[in-house]
Amino acid sequence: MEKMEKIVIATHNPAKKERFRGVFTGMVKDILVLDDFGITEKPQEYGITAEENAEIKARFYSRKLNLPVFSEDEALYVDFLPPEKQPGVFVRRIEGKDEADDNKLLNYWERIIAEVPKGKRTGRWHIAYSLAFPNNSIKKIVIDHEILFFSPPSKIILPGWPMSSLEGPVEFRKPHSELTDLERKEHNRIADRLILGKLKELLF
Repeated sequence: MEKMEKIVIATHNPAKKERFRGVFTGMVKDILVLDDFGITEKPQEYGITAEENAEIKARFYSRKLNLPVFSEDEALYVDFLPPEKQPGVFVRRIEGKDEADDNKLLNYWERIIAEVPKGKRTGRWHIAYSLAFPNNSIKKIVIDHEILFFSPPSKIILPGWPMSSLEGPVEFRKPHSELTDLERKEHNRIADRLILGKLKELLF
């Protein structure tokens, strides 16, 4: 397998750099993030699907840096709401209105989930990944992570991520905010194996 020279992860989060370092080890020699280039600009994410937004980000930074860029975006779908009420990529918007703050978002979903029978509180995070190249070609993969919703929510709320107190991976059967560090690492390992497998299918 011939290694790629460089790849840029479209994030400013150092933890994500370390996470994806594990995914791309053996495939890429040098793994970088946006901070390595001092980039603060952001593209306008006008897509209505996770796939569209992931591609927008990957193409934007790949053109700017003239390097391969890997990006991700996510959407939320639940099994207890009709299609027209699915949050999709607009998780922060309540019924199509302006973005809600953490408290409003938490209260909105808490009311909805409380009315759903326990056995029906299921859904998934739909995560799209795009790998854009300077020659304008692009590779895409999609992975769904099945989740459960909980009522009442956990009293532990992760800053900036209120949904973490309401939902969590099916394999642990508890809210994301209550996962231990070991459980979070295991959850990421499971996801990263899926990403790696799909990337190998696309690239080699």
